[in-house]
Amino acid sequence: MALPSLSVVVPAFNEEDTITATLDHLFAQIDEIDEIVVVNNNSTDRTEDVLREFQVRHPKLKVVNEPRRGVSFARNTGLNAATSDVIARLDADTLAQPGWARAIRNYFASAPGTVGIATGPLLPFDSPFRNAFTKSNDRMIARARAASSDGRSVVGLRMAPGGNMVIRRSAWSTVRAAVSDRTDIHDDLDLSLCARRCDFSIAFILGMEAETSARRFRTNPVAYWRYTNLLTRTYKTHGMTPEARATRVEVWNNRAVHLVTWLPTRAYDPQSRRFSFTRMFTPEQDRITGRPESGSSN
Repeated sequence: MALPSLSVVVPAFNEEDTITATLDHLFAQIDEIDEIVVVNNNSTDRTEDVLREFQVRHPKLKVVNEPRRGVSFARNTGLNAATSDVIARLDADTLAQPGWARAIRNYFASAPGTVGIATGPLLPFDSPFRNAFTKSNDRMIARARAASSDGRSVVGLRMAPGGNMVIRRSAWSTVRAAVSDRTDIHDDLDLSLCARRCDFSIAFILGMEAETSARRFRTNPVAYWRYTNLLTRTYKTHGMTPEARATRVEVWNNRAVHLVTWLPTRAYDPQSRRFSFTRMFTPEQDRITGRPESGSSN
């Protein structure tokens, strides 16, 4: 069975402290990856310098510059630059776990042609609530495995989170004229809705596991409130008013969870696994991220 070629796109804006671990985890499985496209989205820190240093050692790394700031611009530029049969997208603070690339290639080698997008399990590596997230994830995977016809995937998801997703190149060619480059909506939900409108299905691949930072939960409540508004706005942008109304419960639930977990998450040091009052006031860029070592699945 011939396996499809795989590109990985990583949008990056001021990620000098996170991009190294993300790339290290990808290069640990580079035999399964044909190219890695990092889109430098007008960074003002040392992100570009770090990427150039990687390029010297890794010929499969392609760096593309996108001056228009916004994840949708960076994502679109990266997907357009990718050349493989299937194109994965990872956030710059996300760690592809061992077997991630192989799971993608194995799935799309025999997936129905109607499946245009897929996603996989995504857990925070630096949250004080990691155990709770892990248990919830395990239950979700168990349900997915029970509902799966092939034991490795489920088809029919509403959307694919952009932090850990993959799209067929042919599907991207079909939907790219329809996706929005607005910065005030969820780019991943917008892409998912456009794909579904073009009759593509979204799959969940059990082995496509990644870990990401919980930094979204460290943002202040006002910023998080604004962020959650994007969900409703995205559906309204697509003219899906009933769906927009239905998200209100989800939005308020997410806000409530954030309020409860915000201060503990800011105070938590993932390296020492202890809480510190002073850490709550530490700027995000000065934090020790506690990212696992390169190639680690812990």
